[in-house]
Amino acid sequence: MKKKFDTKCGIAIPTTFFRSLVFFSLLAVLALPIYTFFFLTPAVEGFIIRAQEQQAVRLAVHMESKMIPDKSQQLGKHILTADVLKKIRGTSRDFNLFKVRILFPDGEVLFSTKEEEIGTVVSTKEFLQTVKGGKSYSQLTPKGEKSSEGTIMPGDIVETYAPILRDGKTIGVFEIYYDISATEEKMRGMLSLFYITLFPIVFILFIAVILSCRKAGMNITRRIEAEEKLLEQSAELQQRNDELTELIIVCRERQQRLETAQKARQEAQDRVQEELLKRQKMQADLLRHVVEAQEDERARIARELHDETAQTLTAASLNFATLKNQLDGKPELSDLVHNLQNLCKQMNQDLYRLVHDLRPAQLDDLGLVPALRYLTDEGLRNTGMKASLQVIGKPKRLEPFLETVIFRIVQEALTNITRHAETDFAAVRLEFVKGKGLVKLLIRDEGKGFDPAKLNEVRHGWGLAGIEERVKALNGSFRIESAPGKGTSLEAVVPVQQLAVCQIVGESEPVQSRETEDGAQDA
Repeated sequence: MKKKFDTKCGIAIPTTFFRSLVFFSLLAVLALPIYTFFFLTPAVEGFIIRAQEQQAVRLAVHMESKMIPDKSQQLGKHILTADVLKKIRGTSRDFNLFKVRILFPDGEVLFSTKEEEIGTVVSTKEFLQTVKGGKSYSQLTPKGEKSSEGTIMPGDIVETYAPILRDGKTIGVFEIYYDISATEEKMRGMLSLFYITLFPIVFILFIAVILSCRKAGMNITRRIEAEEKLLEQSAELQQRNDELTELIIVCRERQQRLETAQKARQEAQDRVQEELLKRQKMQADLLRHVVEAQEDERARIARELHDETAQTLTAASLNFATLKNQLDGKPELSDLVHNLQNLCKQMNQDLYRLVHDLRPAQLDDLGLVPALRYLTDEGLRNTGMKASLQVIGKPKRLEPFLETVIFRIVQEALTNITRHAETDFAAVRLEFVKGKGLVKLLIRDEGKGFDPAKLNEVRHGWGLAGIEERVKALNGSFRIESAPGKGTSLEAVVPVQQLAVCQIVGESEPVQSRETEDGAQDA
């Protein structure tokens, strides 16, 4: 077939395309009835019949499970109570059952809604397969045809056998004749309505295709005319494009001047940023020197107290003990010496706690986590407040300076809670963020709280300000959440530098450390 083209304005239009479209639309209209009658209708009918057979099996199994007692190991007339017979007749009416029967495994009819069948014997192949295999069976018998027992059906009936199983053994069969004639009639009515609706729609669509092809031809003609106008407008646009080109050249020159100024500003910002980074580094170095100087001084004072004052108290305690032994005949003086000896012991214990607060040995020997564990377990014993410690992630030894700063932050926060929060419990959470090189610290109490906006108006706000300055000097972030009557939450996030590969492999080391310290304290 030779195609015809209209090449006006450079557009090739196949006029035979619309004829082919109409031809194939006509073929589709003719093929639709054939497909509907010979393929679609049998498929729908088969699907509905299978669905009704499955519904009949479920109904039979449901009636068997609800109407035959589970404890019945054998069928007999004793199960046919008035309540069971009432349920069977009610279900037969509700689901339009043609017949319901209960049979012994040998085929004898124990019960039937048709009383004349009671006592007869059923020996069909389907019944024997159900008894032997223990599986349900269903089959549709159309109206006017004979069932498996040779009975002519008055309608479309689904004959269903459901085994009655007890401990894996078939003790009987529950049989129903499920009348689906009404469903079949509804299905045929729906198919008829579908055909009556479908074919006019297809015819209308065929007419619409013809009209659309005609309209498309008219649109193409209008498009050709529009393209002729576009050619004229294109010449005008070309002229305007030349004018815009000159304007773009001017804009580029201005852009270059702007970029030069932008570059100068960026260089100035870089210098300011560099100076800011230097100052931040100086601030961090200053903080490090201050903290190290404080910790060195604390360690020196702790050593002097331990080496000199503690020995003096120990010597005094021993002298009091000797004096007490020499005053056995003087009870009053002996009791006084005993009290002085207990006072020396109490002073020794207080001195030990003071030395520990100045510089905890666990922080140097075992690391941050054991030191915090001792602080929350033992360090607050005299304050009357309790604290819990939760460690998330895999603990590792950090840089000693960073461990000291984090320990002092927790110590300062717990001191503030003891003095101002008016609560007897605080929670500390230390999280080692895997893969990010961060340590998150969260300290929470359920005390009276305060307004963070008025932090600088009260004296204890200076301690929190000191914590914030330490965290920011470490390039970290610090956040306070609090409200009157709702407690306080402090969160600090600092970057870490892992300088050691020593890992804390459990809680046995902190416990052992505390036992050792308790023994030294008692000594």
